[in-house]
Amino acid sequence: MNKCVGCHACVVACMNENGFQFPEQWRNIHKSSPSHFPHLPLFYLSLACNHCEEAPCLKNCPAQAYSRDEKTGAIIHHSDKCIGCKYCTWACPYDAPKFNPAKGIIEKCTFCNHRIEDNLKPACANLCPVGALDFNNTEFSREESLHSSPVPVNVGSGIKINTLRNNTGPEIDQNLFLNQPKHIKTKETPKISAAKEWALILFTLLSAILVSVYASGIVNNIAHKILYLGAGAIAAVLSILHLGKKFRAWRSLSNIKNSWLSREIAMFSIFFTLVFIDFFLFDLPNIITALIGILYLFSIDMLYKLANWRWPVKIHPAQTLFIGISLYALFIGRFELFTGIILFRIILYLYRKSKSEKANPIGIILRLALWIAPVITFYLDVDFYLTLSILLMGEILGRIEFYNELSVPEPGKEFIKNIPLK
Repeated sequence: MNKCVGCHACVVACMNENGFQFPEQWRNIHKSSPSHFPHLPLFYLSLACNHCEEAPCLKNCPAQAYSRDEKTGAIIHHSDKCIGCKYCTWACPYDAPKFNPAKGIIEKCTFCNHRIEDNLKPACANLCPVGALDFNNTEFSREESLHSSPVPVNVGSGIKINTLRNNTGPEIDQNLFLNQPKHIKTKETPKISAAKEWALILFTLLSAILVSVYASGIVNNIAHKILYLGAGAIAAVLSILHLGKKFRAWRSLSNIKNSWLSREIAMFSIFFTLVFIDFFLFDLPNIITALIGILYLFSIDMLYKLANWRWPVKIHPAQTLFIGISLYALFIGRFELFTGIILFRIILYLYRKSKSEKANPIGIILRLALWIAPVITFYLDVDFYLTLSILLMGEILGRIEFYNELSVPEPGKEFIKNIPLK
């Protein structure tokens, strides 16, 4: 970082070597002052794939579209196996995997593996005009890699970053950095949001409803059974809408050993297979299928553990398991259980909001009202469908909030946050 001048020669070298990259380049140049506020020193960090010792992309990819070259240590992405689920873009703390919407797959830095095999440096290091990038086999500990990384995630980065030297010159007024006028701030586009993941919102909500309906035992005639399985089919379609390669969806079962996404698909398949057998072939103990359903909802919630790293507490009141328990208590008419789980969720919600810097009072009041109202209507034995409707409105709102609160490690933001200001 002491040498980099942000010329983007490394980005151009990467594209010359590996081909044009759309819509995002494989290598990113992060700036300490992205809005280019005048008269302030500007520091740069050139970053691509760090080819980690415990590569999160390789571990979490449900389709096993990643592998490690044992000779060079490079993490290689295989486009012919990729299903375009974008889960690796959540997993990677260095923002290395890039989704190409034109191809429907992920692309990423290859470490110029072909060049390394010919005893050449990667193109970015070879063509850096100021020597800010270099390539050699350097021994450094995992602690050193974590300390030098712009993102505090201990995955054994294979890249060592030489941090900025201590500046012994005149101090800079930090307010110039911290209180920049709003009109020059760059617009931030979150990697995960409810608007982008609307299909997953519907899928996860429908999953919680279907599991709770089955566990409550209220599906008891052929018309209801057909309708239930039809809703399951809709859930299956919703689950693949966000895939770039929908006809490769079967590959999502390839990494059950490591990937929660693979486990979610496996639990989904097992649950609805057992439901079909129970409905149309022979009776199964309700408890067995219900337990599989609980594991299914649990696997959905575990999917998002990659994106809750900034949360004050790692559970969220809008998780599918909590939604499922709330609905189950309502369906079987257990007021005590229903009130207890709603109270727990309210306490968790208020604690989270007390730790949030962006709490919206109107949103908080509305969410609390949509929890308290069904408790009141349930207690007063008002129309069941009114109680259910109010509860579902609240769950939709909560699930939208859940996705908007997810955040994955982003090196650009961490770099700006941790840059020395003097």
